[in-house]
Amino acid sequence: MQLRGYVDTAPSHATRHATRPRVCTLRHRSAAGRATTISVLAQQQQDPQPLTQTSSQLRSGPTGLNVGQHRPTSPAGWAEMAAALRQANVRMVAPQELSWLSEKGAVLLDIRPAENYQEGHLPGAVNVPFYQPIQGWTPWQVARRMGYALFGIAHGTEVNPNFMADVSKLVADPASTPVVLYCSLGGSLEPTNNDKNGQQTRSMVAAYGLTQAGFKALHILKGGYFDWIANDREIEIFE
Repeated sequence: MQLRGYVDTAPSHATRHATRPRVCTLRHRSAAGRATTISVLAQQQQDPQPLTQTSSQLRSGPTGLNVGQHRPTSPAGWAEMAAALRQANVRMVAPQELSWLSEKGAVLLDIRPAENYQEGHLPGAVNVPFYQPIQGWTPWQVARRMGYALFGIAHGTEVNPNFMADVSKLVADPASTPVVLYCSLGGSLEPTNNDKNGQQTRSMVAAYGLTQAGFKALHILKGGYFDWIANDREIEIFE
């Protein structure tokens, strides 16, 4: 089995190693406890014209990540986002569909933080974190740190500014190459008792940004990583 790629979100590191293949040793195990050691080639693919964010896409600003003029977690922002995802035909896929999508050349993206990915991920998944630890000390980043601190969170996060460009390096044709996203929970576009627009998750926010950037064949894994391991499916971890 080959791992389609691995993206390091640190810009300087990614630049230094942009064309080098990387060999990673992974332990392939199931939740039942079986474990073997395998080596896979992790080749970072290149796109000569990486996609970039525009003013109409997700962006960071004084209030954080915005959808149009709204924060994505606000009712208005989530409603706008959910409507756009439905219009773009973003599909929720079951774990059983992954093998079929893989045969069609799908790229499986784990958008959780790098440390979560290293602790365990779906076989063949590529890590492109959607959020990263807050990097700078601009006034709004200081305010963001303080906001997290009020809730007792020592290490706050912000949107990974390289997310769009990193994904574009892995996807041969945004218009036709299937891309499957997963985070911890998965999310839903079906109405729930609490929200007529469904359940918003990190995968939903990331998928919205990718649709705005021109990706046409997006899928989100139902239940995310937590559901995957809850059903004793196999995972990979870094040695």
